[in-house]
Amino acid sequence: MTIREEQNTYVGEWWLPERPDHVMNGTLTIGPRYPVLELYDRSAPRADPAELQPVIHGRSMSTNLTLLSNVQTDASSACLGARRVIHRSLVVGSVLIGDSHLLDESTRFDRASLRLSHLDEWVNRSPYSWKVGPPESLQVVDNLPVLTASVAGCEINLSRHVATSFNRLADAGFSSHEVIELRLNERVPLDELEHQFVRPLEQLLTLATGFDSKALDLRVGNHDDGDLPWHMTAHSVRRRSADQRETERPVVRPHMRFGMNSKGYPPDIEFGELVPRWFDLQTRLSDVCDLIFSLRSETGGYLQQRLFTIASAVEGMHRGLNPDLEKKTADEQARNAAILAAVQENHPEHRKWLADVIGQAHRKSYAFRMQALLQETGEVMADVVGNQEKWFRKLRDIRNELGHVLDSKTTVEQMVGMLSSALLLAEAVLLRRLGFSDSVCRRSLDYRWERENVRALVLRGFPEWFTDSGEKPAG
Repeated sequence: MTIREEQNTYVGEWWLPERPDHVMNGTLTIGPRYPVLELYDRSAPRADPAELQPVIHGRSMSTNLTLLSNVQTDASSACLGARRVIHRSLVVGSVLIGDSHLLDESTRFDRASLRLSHLDEWVNRSPYSWKVGPPESLQVVDNLPVLTASVAGCEINLSRHVATSFNRLADAGFSSHEVIELRLNERVPLDELEHQFVRPLEQLLTLATGFDSKALDLRVGNHDDGDLPWHMTAHSVRRRSADQRETERPVVRPHMRFGMNSKGYPPDIEFGELVPRWFDLQTRLSDVCDLIFSLRSETGGYLQQRLFTIASAVEGMHRGLNPDLEKKTADEQARNAAILAAVQENHPEHRKWLADVIGQAHRKSYAFRMQALLQETGEVMADVVGNQEKWFRKLRDIRNELGHVLDSKTTVEQMVGMLSSALLLAEAVLLRRLGFSDSVCRRSLDYRWERENVRALVLRGFPEWFTDSGEKPAG
């Protein structure tokens, strides 16, 4: 990574690809949420090119930048003598930094590399070898294997990269990170590449660690038959100021739900086996996974919003995992036909109303779906929620209250307990669907006392659900 890619502010000249002679001055600032471009157009035409063109090119010092998916949010004008200056503010969707500018039709890629938050700790292998000596020394191990996984449309390689820095006037040093390389079968747009391949990897690391994981150092490019490797002409993708560094505190391997290279804290997974299983599962539950893992991010929303999100997500999870339940069986079709025939004969005026009512009668209730998910997790969730029937009925009632703006008597403590337990249920189901046994899931979720902590929250809000155990809520 070069210094220019680590910058968060770029002052320079900007223009539209079809009008390179119409140059505007401006500043691009990559903030913690999204990039903002402030443009000062001293020779603006009547039309507003910033709104008409989603691609903008720029140059700051020797850095070439391509801005994609730009949306104008504000504009003002002022007259300076005979000149008219227009100031525009734009929110930028993606910033691509490289040695060349890209046109809209050329922003399709078949290669990408990235790091992930907590990826180094998850893989859990060191590229360094200590020698006690004398003298004591530190060596770099250069024979760590490249791990490979194949998913639909892409080959995923995981390797350890070492970066060195030398300065004759200062100290020299080196750093090392696990890097994922994506080799796609065909070129796809940037958004599609991230949606199909980067997003599932982020969610896999979030599930494995229990903490939000984001892509870092994302670079995209294309493979060709030239002499240079693809990453030599690749573009760095920036959307936030934190895209180049990990801001979260490290998560040690013993606290993870599953990971690699640690026999003492199973499950110890194989990269090439688990990643395809996860991609298959994530494809079936794509939108549901987005809802579930959004609750691990810092922008998950207010308590009621988060609770409604997870209450809806777990219902969608059961639907996605059991698509056959959405179809009428032969017996149900025959039953409905017999009922409608009887009504048609005696009260034809009611037939249409009844057909609309019984047309959805085969759909399973919310309580049925929650009970099925609890049963799928076995003993993992049994001790956490206390009375299972009261738990899933309370979750249903809260969802209906929030979704239909009904008066609620649920306290904040109770909402916290329901939110935490429903999220743990969703992630426990994902672990089971990945092939982990009931006992392995229980042990994995106990490494960081997750089950115990969530159980305490439910117990505090609903002590009557645990009366059989004789426990009393804390505090």
